[in-house]
Amino acid sequence: MEHDFRFKVKVGLNLSDDIRRLKMVRDCIGPEKKLMVDANQCWGVQTAIDWMKQLAQYNILWIEEPTSPDDILGHGYVSRCLAPDGIGVATGECCQNCVMFKQFLQSGAMQFCQIDSCRLAGPNEIMAVILMAAKYKVPVCPHAGGVGLCELVQHLSIWDYVSVSKSKENRMTEFVNHLHEHFVDPVVVKGGCYLAPQMPGYSIQMKESSVQDYEYPNGRMWKELLTSGRYTGTMKQTT
Repeated sequence: MEHDFRFKVKVGLNLSDDIRRLKMVRDCIGPEKKLMVDANQCWGVQTAIDWMKQLAQYNILWIEEPTSPDDILGHGYVSRCLAPDGIGVATGECCQNCVMFKQFLQSGAMQFCQIDSCRLAGPNEIMAVILMAAKYKVPVCPHAGGVGLCELVQHLSIWDYVSVSKSKENRMTEFVNHLHEHFVDPVVVKGGCYLAPQMPGYSIQMKESSVQDYEYPNGRMWKELLTSGRYTGTMKQTT
């Protein structure tokens, strides 16, 4: 069975370079694979529209964080202008409460809902956002990749699929193979898919050895950094 891999490219610094790189990626993955781009909030509203019009030729599924994450009306305008090109707007990883998500969804300012498990106030608020997204038929595509975020969001995506949406259409969960070795129950990904965890809990417990090594400011690694002379900043010592 062919795996349904999806691809995302960072954009926004240089238009001609973005065009060159997206052409290379599209040539490599073929015309049918899903391709997304991420601007990390670097544009104003009109720049986002003008820039993405130039990239639309590469069959882009979404533009992620095209402008300030607090600009709900701006995202709405970008969404309306890019809709004829088949490009949706993905945002939400910096959205800190369910009221903002409600306004994004009500106004049609997001076509892909990117909840962040550490930005919102825990599972109860996250579940409320997932239910609102289902009401507006907006797929939830959790933001992940930071320290422990993949471990956290796997449960949210599984719950969304099993209990709410019952669909994988245009739904995906980010993954970065980064720092999972520090967790007792790290994520397992095979064939481009998360496997359900086998241990109870939220999969976020860190190994005691990692805590002892990296806890700031008294962890072993911090102390070694201080004594080596390679750290030139200031550090508050605690007892």
